[in-house]
Amino acid sequence: MTERAPALRRGARRIAALWRTAPNPVRTFGAIVGQHGLALMAWYLAGDAAHRALLQLAGFVGSYTTLGGLLLLPLAVGARLVAYVAMYLTVRPSLTTTDRLAKPGVRPFLHAVGVAILPFTIFYTAWGMLESDQTAFIRIAMSNALLQTGYGVDEAFGDRGGFLAVGWLPVTILLVAFVIRSVLGRVSSRLPTAAAIVGSYAELVWVFMFFTMVVQWLAQLTSWFSTRAGVVWLVEIGDALAINAPPVAAAWEGLLQLVTLAITALIVPGAWLAIAAVIYGARLTPLVLQLHPRHGRIVALFRPFARRVEDLWAAVSAIWRGGPLIFGAFALVYALWASAERGVARGTLALIGAHEPDFWQAVLPFALLAVAMVAEPLRVAIVATACDAVLARSRTLPEPPTAKPVSSPRQLEPNDGVVKGHVEPEEPRDIIR
Repeated sequence: MTERAPALRRGARRIAALWRTAPNPVRTFGAIVGQHGLALMAWYLAGDAAHRALLQLAGFVGSYTTLGGLLLLPLAVGARLVAYVAMYLTVRPSLTTTDRLAKPGVRPFLHAVGVAILPFTIFYTAWGMLESDQTAFIRIAMSNALLQTGYGVDEAFGDRGGFLAVGWLPVTILLVAFVIRSVLGRVSSRLPTAAAIVGSYAELVWVFMFFTMVVQWLAQLTSWFSTRAGVVWLVEIGDALAINAPPVAAAWEGLLQLVTLAITALIVPGAWLAIAAVIYGARLTPLVLQLHPRHGRIVALFRPFARRVEDLWAAVSAIWRGGPLIFGAFALVYALWASAERGVARGTLALIGAHEPDFWQAVLPFALLAVAMVAEPLRVAIVATACDAVLARSRTLPEPPTAKPVSSPRQLEPNDGVVKGHVEPEEPRDIIR
Protein backbone atom coordinates (compact mmCIF):
# COMPACT_ATOMS: atom_id res chain seq x y z
CA MET A 1 0.00 0.00 0.00
CA THR A 2 2.85 2.39 0.83
CA GLU A 3 4.45 1.66 -2.57
CA ARG A 4 1.27 2.74 -4.35
CA ALA A 5 0.93 6.03 -2.48
CA PRO A 6 3.49 7.98 -4.58
CA ALA A 7 1.90 6.67 -7.78
CA LEU A 8 -1.51 7.73 -6.58
CA ARG A 9 -0.22 11.20 -5.70
CA ARG A 10 1.44 11.56 -9.11
CA GLY A 11 -1.81 10.49 -10.77
CA ALA A 12 -3.77 13.01 -8.72
CA ARG A 13 -1.34 15.78 -9.67
CA ARG A 14 -1.65 14.88 -13.36
CA ILE A 15 -5.44 14.92 -13.17
CA ALA A 16 -5.33 18.30 -11.41
CA ALA A 17 -2.99 19.65 -14.12
CA LEU A 18 -5.28 18.40 -16.86
CA TRP A 19 -8.27 19.90 -15.07
CA ARG A 20 -6.57 23.32 -14.87
CA THR A 21 -5.89 23.24 -18.61
CA ALA A 22 -9.41 22.08 -19.50
CA PRO A 23 -11.69 24.53 -21.35
CA ASN A 24 -13.57 26.92 -19.13
CA PRO A 25 -17.05 25.44 -19.87
CA VAL A 26 -15.82 21.98 -18.86
CA ARG A 27 -14.47 23.31 -15.56
CA THR A 28 -17.68 25.28 -14.97
CA PHE A 29 -19.81 22.21 -15.57
CA GLY A 30 -17.63 20.14 -13.26
CA ALA A 31 -17.80 22.78 -10.53
CA ILE A 32 -21.60 22.92 -10.77
CA VAL A 33 -22.02 19.17 -10.55
CA GLY A 34 -19.39 18.70 -7.86
CA GLN A 35 -20.36 21.60 -5.59
CA HIS A 36 -24.12 21.84 -6.10
CA GLY A 37 -25.27 18.42 -7.29
CA LEU A 38 -26.98 17.39 -4.05
CA ALA A 39 -28.61 20.80 -3.61
CA LEU A 40 -29.99 20.65 -7.15
CA MET A 41 -31.45 17.20 -6.50
CA ALA A 42 -33.06 18.46 -3.29
CA TRP A 43 -34.60 21.48 -5.01
CA TYR A 44 -35.98 19.38 -7.84
CA LEU A 45 -37.49 16.86 -5.42
CA ALA A 46 -39.06 19.67 -3.37
CA GLY A 47 -40.50 21.31 -6.50
CA ASP A 48 -41.95 18.05 -7.81
CA ALA A 49 -43.49 17.20 -4.43
CA ALA A 50 -44.98 20.70 -4.09
CA HIS A 51 -46.33 20.53 -7.64
CA ARG A 52 -48.12 17.24 -6.99
CA ALA A 53 -49.47 18.37 -3.60
CA LEU A 54 -50.77 21.70 -4.92
CA LEU A 55 -52.36 19.97 -7.90
CA GLN A 56 -54.22 17.64 -5.55
CA LEU A 57 -55.22 20.57 -3.32
CA ALA A 58 -56.49 22.61 -6.29
CA GLY A 59 -58.52 19.62 -7.52
CA PHE A 60 -59.99 19.03 -4.06
CA VAL A 61 -61.01 22.69 -3.70
CA GLY A 62 -62.27 22.70 -7.30
CA SER A 63 -64.67 19.88 -6.41
CA TYR A 64 -66.44 22.39 -4.14
CA THR A 65 -65.89 25.61 -6.12
CA THR A 66 -64.29 26.02 -9.51
CA LEU A 67 -63.21 29.56 -8.67
CA GLY A 68 -61.23 28.45 -5.63
CA GLY A 69 -59.58 25.66 -7.59
CA LEU A 70 -58.58 28.03 -10.38
CA LEU A 71 -56.97 30.40 -7.88
CA LEU A 72 -54.87 27.54 -6.51
CA LEU A 73 -53.99 25.80 -9.79
CA PRO A 74 -51.40 28.42 -10.87
CA LEU A 75 -49.49 27.66 -7.68
CA ALA A 76 -48.82 24.14 -9.00
CA VAL A 77 -47.09 25.67 -12.02
CA GLY A 78 -45.40 28.17 -9.73
CA ALA A 79 -43.96 25.34 -7.63
CA ARG A 80 -42.03 24.01 -10.63
CA LEU A 81 -40.98 27.54 -11.58
CA VAL A 82 -39.71 28.35 -8.07
CA ALA A 83 -37.76 25.09 -7.97
CA TYR A 84 -36.03 25.79 -11.29
CA VAL A 85 -35.27 29.39 -10.34
CA ALA A 86 -33.78 28.18 -7.07
CA MET A 87 -31.69 25.60 -8.95
CA TYR A 88 -30.27 28.20 -11.33
CA LEU A 89 -29.56 30.65 -8.51
CA THR A 90 -27.92 27.88 -6.48
CA VAL A 91 -25.27 27.30 -9.16
CA ARG A 92 -24.57 31.00 -9.71
CA PRO A 93 -21.46 31.06 -7.46
CA SER A 94 -19.80 28.57 -9.82
CA LEU A 95 -20.34 30.75 -12.91
CA THR A 96 -17.87 33.31 -14.17
CA THR A 97 -19.95 36.01 -15.85
CA THR A 98 -22.94 36.40 -13.56
CA ASP A 99 -23.13 38.47 -10.41
CA ARG A 100 -21.78 35.99 -7.89
CA LEU A 101 -21.96 38.56 -5.11
CA ALA A 102 -25.65 39.29 -5.59
CA LYS A 103 -27.43 39.94 -2.31
CA PRO A 104 -29.41 36.96 -1.03
CA GLY A 105 -32.89 37.50 0.27
CA VAL A 106 -36.57 37.19 -0.47
CA ARG A 107 -36.88 40.25 -2.72
CA PRO A 108 -34.02 39.32 -5.11
CA PHE A 109 -35.45 35.81 -5.30
CA LEU A 110 -38.95 37.14 -6.01
CA HIS A 111 -37.48 39.35 -8.72
CA ALA A 112 -35.83 36.33 -10.37
CA VAL A 113 -39.11 34.42 -10.16
CA GLY A 114 -41.04 37.37 -11.58
CA VAL A 115 -38.85 37.82 -14.64
CA ALA A 116 -38.99 34.06 -15.35
CA ILE A 117 -42.79 33.71 -15.15
CA LEU A 118 -43.48 34.78 -18.75
CA PRO A 119 -40.83 32.73 -20.60
CA PHE A 120 -41.34 29.70 -18.36
CA THR A 121 -45.13 29.77 -18.88
CA ILE A 122 -44.68 30.12 -22.64
CA PHE A 123 -42.46 27.04 -22.66
CA TYR A 124 -44.73 25.22 -20.19
CA THR A 125 -47.73 25.85 -22.45
CA ALA A 126 -46.03 25.09 -25.76
CA TRP A 127 -44.71 21.75 -24.49
CA GLY A 128 -48.18 20.64 -23.32
CA MET A 129 -47.42 20.62 -19.58
CA LEU A 130 -50.01 23.32 -18.84
CA GLU A 131 -52.72 21.28 -20.55
CA SER A 132 -51.58 18.18 -18.66
CA ASP A 133 -51.94 20.01 -15.32
CA GLN A 134 -55.40 21.28 -16.26
CA THR A 135 -56.50 17.79 -17.31
CA ALA A 136 -55.33 16.36 -13.99
CA PHE A 137 -57.06 19.21 -12.12
CA ILE A 138 -60.38 18.58 -13.89
CA ARG A 139 -60.12 14.82 -13.34
CA ILE A 140 -59.53 15.23 -9.59
CA ALA A 141 -62.19 17.93 -9.16
CA MET A 142 -64.75 16.08 -11.26
CA SER A 143 -64.33 12.72 -9.54
CA ASN A 144 -64.71 14.29 -6.08
CA ALA A 145 -67.66 16.44 -7.16
CA LEU A 146 -69.52 13.44 -8.59
CA LEU A 147 -69.12 11.54 -5.33
CA GLN A 148 -70.20 14.51 -3.19
CA THR A 149 -73.35 15.23 -5.20
CA GLY A 150 -74.37 11.63 -5.82
CA TYR A 151 -73.62 12.11 -9.51
CA GLY A 152 -75.88 15.13 -9.59
CA VAL A 153 -78.92 13.30 -8.18
CA ASP A 154 -78.74 14.00 -4.45
CA GLU A 155 -77.48 17.55 -4.83
CA ALA A 156 -77.24 20.14 -7.59
CA PHE A 157 -73.88 20.14 -9.29
CA GLY A 158 -73.51 23.92 -9.25
CA ASP A 159 -70.09 25.58 -9.50
CA ARG A 160 -68.10 22.37 -9.20
CA GLY A 161 -65.92 20.09 -11.22
CA GLY A 162 -63.20 22.49 -12.32
CA PHE A 163 -64.51 22.96 -15.84
CA LEU A 164 -63.05 26.09 -17.40
CA ALA A 165 -64.59 27.65 -20.48
CA VAL A 166 -63.74 30.94 -22.16
CA GLY A 167 -66.26 33.15 -20.40
CA TRP A 168 -66.63 35.79 -17.75
CA LEU A 169 -64.90 33.83 -14.95
CA PRO A 170 -61.38 33.42 -16.43
CA VAL A 171 -61.51 36.88 -17.99
CA THR A 172 -62.46 38.44 -14.64
CA ILE A 173 -59.70 36.55 -12.84
CA LEU A 174 -57.18 37.68 -15.47
CA LEU A 175 -58.18 41.35 -15.33
CA VAL A 176 -58.28 41.55 -11.54
CA ALA A 177 -54.89 39.83 -11.20
CA PHE A 178 -53.38 42.03 -13.90
CA VAL A 179 -54.58 45.25 -12.26
CA ILE A 180 -53.31 44.10 -8.84
CA ARG A 181 -49.92 43.26 -10.34
CA SER A 182 -49.70 46.58 -12.16
CA VAL A 183 -50.59 48.63 -9.09
CA LEU A 184 -48.24 46.73 -6.79
CA GLY A 185 -45.48 46.81 -9.39
CA ARG A 186 -45.45 50.61 -9.46
CA VAL A 187 -45.16 50.95 -5.67
CA SER A 188 -43.39 47.69 -4.78
CA SER A 189 -40.26 49.43 -3.49
CA ARG A 190 -42.30 51.16 -0.78
CA LEU A 191 -44.25 48.08 0.30
CA PRO A 192 -43.28 45.21 2.62
CA THR A 193 -42.11 41.84 1.35
CA ALA A 194 -45.56 40.33 1.82
CA ALA A 195 -46.93 42.73 -0.79
CA ALA A 196 -44.17 41.68 -3.20
CA ILE A 197 -45.20 38.04 -2.71
CA VAL A 198 -48.82 38.98 -3.47
CA GLY A 199 -47.63 40.80 -6.59
CA SER A 200 -45.70 37.76 -7.79
CA TYR A 201 -48.75 35.56 -7.19
CA ALA A 202 -50.97 38.01 -9.09
CA GLU A 203 -48.55 37.99 -12.02
CA LEU A 204 -48.48 34.21 -12.03
CA VAL A 205 -52.30 34.09 -12.01
CA TRP A 206 -52.87 36.49 -14.88
CA VAL A 207 -50.16 34.91 -17.06
CA PHE A 208 -51.58 31.46 -16.30
CA MET A 209 -55.14 32.51 -17.17
CA PHE A 210 -54.00 34.32 -20.31
CA PHE A 211 -52.25 31.28 -21.74
CA THR A 212 -55.11 29.03 -20.63
CA MET A 213 -57.51 31.09 -22.71
CA VAL A 214 -55.05 31.25 -25.60
CA VAL A 215 -54.86 27.44 -25.66
CA GLN A 216 -58.66 27.17 -25.65
CA TRP A 217 -59.04 29.79 -28.37
CA LEU A 218 -56.48 28.01 -30.53
CA ALA A 219 -58.29 24.69 -29.99
CA GLN A 220 -61.59 26.24 -31.04
CA LEU A 221 -59.96 27.92 -34.02
CA THR A 222 -58.32 24.66 -35.09
CA SER A 223 -61.61 22.80 -34.75
CA TRP A 224 -63.42 25.42 -36.82
CA PHE A 225 -60.67 25.53 -39.42
CA SER A 226 -60.57 21.74 -39.83
CA THR A 227 -64.25 21.70 -40.87
CA ARG A 228 -63.86 24.24 -43.67
CA ALA A 229 -64.52 22.94 -47.16
CA GLY A 230 -61.10 24.01 -48.45
CA VAL A 231 -59.27 22.21 -45.65
CA VAL A 232 -61.35 19.05 -46.16
CA TRP A 233 -60.53 19.22 -49.86
CA LEU A 234 -56.80 19.50 -49.15
CA VAL A 235 -56.97 16.54 -46.77
CA GLU A 236 -58.65 14.46 -49.45
CA ILE A 237 -55.94 15.45 -51.94
CA GLY A 238 -53.29 14.44 -49.41
CA ASP A 239 -54.95 11.05 -48.90
CA ALA A 240 -55.13 10.52 -52.63
CA LEU A 241 -51.44 11.39 -53.04
CA ALA A 242 -50.53 9.01 -50.23
CA ILE A 243 -52.31 6.19 -52.05
CA ASN A 244 -51.35 6.98 -55.66
CA ALA A 245 -47.96 8.69 -55.20
CA PRO A 246 -46.00 7.01 -52.39
CA PRO A 247 -42.76 8.99 -53.07
CA VAL A 248 -44.59 12.27 -52.53
CA ALA A 249 -46.11 10.97 -49.30
CA ALA A 250 -42.71 9.74 -48.13
CA ALA A 251 -41.16 13.14 -48.87
CA TRP A 252 -43.92 14.89 -46.93
CA GLU A 253 -43.50 12.58 -43.94
CA GLY A 254 -39.76 13.15 -44.06
CA LEU A 255 -40.30 16.91 -44.05
CA LEU A 256 -42.57 16.66 -41.01
CA GLN A 257 -40.00 14.54 -39.19
CA LEU A 258 -37.29 17.07 -40.07
CA VAL A 259 -39.38 19.91 -38.65
CA THR A 260 -40.02 17.89 -35.48
CA LEU A 261 -36.31 17.16 -35.16
CA ALA A 262 -35.45 20.84 -35.62
CA ILE A 263 -37.92 21.84 -32.90
CA THR A 264 -36.55 19.22 -30.53
CA ALA A 265 -32.90 19.97 -31.28
CA LEU A 266 -33.03 23.78 -31.43
CA ILE A 267 -36.21 25.31 -30.00
CA VAL A 268 -36.32 23.34 -26.73
CA PRO A 269 -32.69 23.97 -25.68
CA GLY A 270 -33.02 27.56 -26.88
CA ALA A 271 -36.07 28.03 -24.66
CA TRP A 272 -34.25 26.70 -21.59
CA LEU A 273 -31.27 28.91 -22.41
CA ALA A 274 -33.53 31.96 -22.66
CA ILE A 275 -35.11 31.16 -19.29
CA ALA A 276 -31.69 30.89 -17.66
CA ALA A 277 -30.51 34.14 -19.28
CA VAL A 278 -33.60 35.95 -17.99
CA ILE A 279 -33.00 34.64 -14.47
CA TYR A 280 -29.36 35.74 -14.57
CA GLY A 281 -30.37 39.19 -15.84
CA ALA A 282 -29.20 39.42 -19.45
CA ARG A 283 -29.93 43.12 -19.88
CA LEU A 284 -28.13 43.95 -23.09
CA THR A 285 -30.57 45.37 -25.62
CA PRO A 286 -33.62 46.92 -23.94
CA LEU A 287 -36.61 47.73 -26.09
CA VAL A 288 -37.58 51.33 -26.64
CA LEU A 289 -41.31 51.93 -26.73
CA GLN A 290 -42.30 55.10 -28.56
CA LEU A 291 -45.56 56.44 -27.19
CA HIS A 292 -47.92 59.26 -27.93
CA PRO A 293 -48.32 61.59 -24.95
CA ARG A 294 -52.05 60.88 -24.75
CA HIS A 295 -51.35 57.19 -24.23
CA GLY A 296 -49.02 57.61 -21.26
CA ARG A 297 -51.51 56.66 -18.57
CA ILE A 298 -52.71 53.59 -20.49
CA VAL A 299 -49.20 52.32 -21.12
CA ALA A 300 -48.24 52.94 -17.50
CA LEU A 301 -50.78 50.26 -16.59
CA PHE A 302 -49.13 47.79 -18.97
CA ARG A 303 -45.60 48.76 -17.98
CA PRO A 304 -44.97 45.60 -15.85
CA PHE A 305 -45.80 43.40 -18.84
CA ALA A 306 -43.60 45.53 -21.10
CA ARG A 307 -40.69 45.06 -18.70
CA ARG A 308 -41.10 41.29 -18.90
CA VAL A 309 -41.06 41.45 -22.68
CA GLU A 310 -37.90 43.57 -22.51
CA ASP A 311 -36.22 41.01 -20.24
CA LEU A 312 -37.13 38.20 -22.63
CA TRP A 313 -35.95 40.20 -25.63
CA ALA A 314 -32.65 40.95 -23.91
CA ALA A 315 -32.15 37.23 -23.21
CA VAL A 316 -32.84 36.30 -26.84
CA SER A 317 -30.50 39.08 -27.95
CA ALA A 318 -27.75 37.76 -25.67
CA ILE A 319 -28.14 34.25 -27.12
CA TRP A 320 -28.02 35.66 -30.66
CA ARG A 321 -24.91 37.68 -29.91
CA GLY A 322 -23.29 34.62 -28.37
CA GLY A 323 -22.87 33.22 -31.86
CA PRO A 324 -23.76 29.95 -33.62
CA LEU A 325 -20.69 28.06 -32.40
CA ILE A 326 -21.61 28.22 -28.72
CA PHE A 327 -25.29 27.57 -29.36
CA GLY A 328 -24.52 24.70 -31.73
CA ALA A 329 -22.22 23.04 -29.19
CA PHE A 330 -24.86 23.53 -26.49
CA ALA A 331 -27.60 22.06 -28.71
CA LEU A 332 -25.41 19.03 -29.42
CA VAL A 333 -24.68 18.43 -25.73
CA TYR A 334 -28.37 18.95 -24.90
CA ALA A 335 -29.35 16.37 -27.53
CA LEU A 336 -26.90 13.89 -26.04
CA TRP A 337 -28.35 14.56 -22.58
CA ALA A 338 -31.92 14.05 -23.86
CA SER A 339 -30.96 10.81 -25.58
CA ALA A 340 -29.20 9.54 -22.46
CA GLU A 341 -32.14 10.52 -20.25
CA ARG A 342 -34.59 8.58 -22.43
CA GLY A 343 -32.22 5.60 -22.56
CA VAL A 344 -31.79 5.51 -18.79
CA ALA A 345 -35.57 5.78 -18.26
CA ARG A 346 -36.23 2.88 -20.63
CA GLY A 347 -33.44 0.86 -19.07
CA THR A 348 -34.83 1.45 -15.61
CA LEU A 349 -38.29 0.27 -16.64
CA ALA A 350 -36.81 -2.76 -18.41
CA LEU A 351 -34.79 -3.57 -15.30
CA ILE A 352 -37.94 -3.58 -13.17
CA GLY A 353 -39.51 -6.01 -15.60
CA ALA A 354 -43.07 -6.96 -16.51
CA HIS A 355 -45.76 -6.58 -13.83
CA GLU A 356 -49.47 -6.07 -13.47
CA PRO A 357 -51.02 -2.65 -14.28
CA ASP A 358 -51.73 -2.02 -10.59
CA PHE A 359 -48.05 -2.46 -9.82
CA TRP A 360 -47.00 0.01 -12.51
CA GLN A 361 -49.60 2.51 -11.40
CA ALA A 362 -47.91 2.61 -7.99
CA VAL A 363 -44.26 2.22 -9.03
CA LEU A 364 -44.00 4.12 -12.34
CA PRO A 365 -44.12 7.67 -10.86
CA PHE A 366 -41.36 6.85 -8.38
CA ALA A 367 -39.20 5.17 -11.03
CA LEU A 368 -39.45 8.18 -13.35
CA LEU A 369 -38.85 10.53 -10.41
CA ALA A 370 -35.65 8.68 -9.54
CA VAL A 371 -34.39 9.14 -13.10
CA ALA A 372 -35.44 12.81 -13.15
CA MET A 373 -33.66 13.52 -9.85
CA VAL A 374 -30.39 12.74 -11.64
CA ALA A 375 -31.27 14.00 -15.12
CA GLU A 376 -32.72 17.41 -14.20
CA PRO A 377 -29.70 18.62 -12.18
CA LEU A 378 -27.53 17.63 -15.14
CA ARG A 379 -29.80 19.62 -17.46
CA VAL A 380 -29.55 22.66 -15.19
CA ALA A 381 -25.75 22.28 -15.14
CA ILE A 382 -25.62 22.07 -18.95
CA VAL A 383 -27.93 25.04 -19.46
CA ALA A 384 -26.18 27.18 -16.81
CA THR A 385 -22.78 26.40 -18.32
CA ALA A 386 -24.00 27.34 -21.80
CA CYS A 387 -25.62 30.52 -20.46
CA ASP A 388 -22.34 31.45 -18.77
CA ALA A 389 -20.48 30.99 -22.06
CA VAL A 390 -23.13 32.92 -24.02
CA LEU A 391 -23.08 35.87 -21.63
CA ALA A 392 -19.28 35.89 -21.58
CA ARG A 393 -19.18 35.97 -25.39
CA SER A 394 -21.95 38.54 -25.83
CA ARG A 395 -20.44 40.95 -23.31
CA THR A 396 -17.12 41.01 -25.16
CA LEU A 397 -18.85 42.33 -28.28
CA PRO A 398 -19.71 46.00 -28.78
CA GLU A 399 -23.29 46.95 -28.14
CA PRO A 400 -25.38 47.15 -31.33
CA PRO A 401 -26.46 50.67 -32.27
CA THR A 402 -30.00 51.50 -31.28
CA ALA A 403 -32.30 53.50 -33.48
CA LYS A 404 -32.81 57.11 -32.47
CA PRO A 405 -36.43 57.60 -31.48
CA VAL A 406 -38.38 60.30 -33.22
CA SER A 407 -39.33 62.95 -30.73
CA SER A 408 -42.70 64.56 -30.56
CA PRO A 409 -42.85 68.35 -31.05
CA ARG A 410 -44.87 68.58 -27.86
CA GLN A 411 -43.25 67.97 -24.48
CA LEU A 412 -45.14 65.83 -21.99
CA GLU A 413 -47.02 67.49 -19.22
CA PRO A 414 -46.49 66.37 -15.60
CA ASN A 415 -49.77 64.41 -15.65
CA ASP A 416 -49.22 62.61 -18.95
CA GLY A 417 -48.53 59.31 -17.19
CA VAL A 418 -44.77 58.97 -17.54
CA VAL A 419 -43.54 56.20 -15.28
CA LYS A 420 -40.93 57.52 -12.91
CA GLY A 421 -37.56 55.85 -13.25
CA HIS A 422 -38.05 54.76 -16.88
CA VAL A 423 -37.23 57.98 -18.75
CA GLU A 424 -33.66 58.56 -19.88
CA PRO A 425 -32.54 62.19 -19.46
CA GLU A 426 -30.94 62.41 -22.91
CA GLU A 427 -34.02 61.14 -24.73
CA PRO A 428 -37.22 63.00 -25.58
CA ARG A 429 -39.76 62.99 -22.77
CA ASP A 430 -42.38 61.14 -24.79
CA ILE A 431 -40.24 57.99 -24.82
CA ILE A 432 -40.88 55.42 -22.11
CA ARG A 433 -38.24 52.73 -21.86
